[in-house]
Amino acid sequence: MLLARSTGATGAVIAALALGACTSSIDQKTSAPPGETVFGHVHGIGLNPGDDRVYVASHQGVFRLDDGAPTLIADRAQDTMGFTIAGPDRFLASGHPAPGSTDPNPLGLIASTDRAASWSPLSLAGTSDLHSIDTAGDTIHAYGADGQILSSQDGGRSWETIARGQFIDIAANPSAPDQLLATTETANLVSVTAGKEPTQIAGAPPLVLIDRTSSDEIVGVDPVGAVFISADDGDSWRETTSLDSRPEAFSVRSGTWFAATEDGLFRSSDKGKAWQRILVEEAS
Repeated sequence: MLLARSTGATGAVIAALALGACTSSIDQKTSAPPGETVFGHVHGIGLNPGDDRVYVASHQGVFRLDDGAPTLIADRAQDTMGFTIAGPDRFLASGHPAPGSTDPNPLGLIASTDRAASWSPLSLAGTSDLHSIDTAGDTIHAYGADGQILSSQDGGRSWETIARGQFIDIAANPSAPDQLLATTETANLVSVTAGKEPTQIAGAPPLVLIDRTSSDEIVGVDPVGAVFISADDGDSWRETTSLDSRPEAFSVRSGTWFAATEDGLFRSSDKGKAWQRILVEEAS
């Protein structure tokens, strides 16, 4: 059975991941407690082809890594969720506004074309908190706190509901926009097709975070940080290594892979065989 590896401790990790994915702007802080990074919980991480810099979307805002040190963009502490870099300088996100902001809560789908310096609302403002967003060509897929997986063919202005359930993460196929994978709150990996019930992928390891490389490999992380790869669309899997910590965000779309865990930020230049810590400034 797929969840045979899901011990009580692993189940607690999955529950913690689900809870950590959604936080209101009400309890946001402008600085982290002693010993924690300035990010708080990380919701997204990725490389921007527009400037070859790493961006981190978190409970405390969007940060750019400059020589390993985080710079808060525009001094804006919005809880930025569902973050994805869809192309050079093209960011998509959701979440909750910064304290004191008059922006709607939740933010719905928002977009930035200036590296998170400013954001424009696209749709669902005040109604949807999107926890996971991914793109394939002109198609945008998103999973919201209301339990719906949505798909848009017009740049995120209108949406079709393609699945309902309790999910954690989604991953689009770069070469086949209608193919979507999702991880469930019980760490099952499922295939999602519009108009059909999600279908469990037999033999997949228990996964919470999922992504696809530009060459269509499926890469996932289990609840305790082990990294798995499938090169045959989920028919078989191999474990590469472990991040040795509870995962928070994951991206393998660029040649360098990036991961955020409760212990910090990491990158891999050899397809997950080895991970190097990205040095970040810690709050004092």
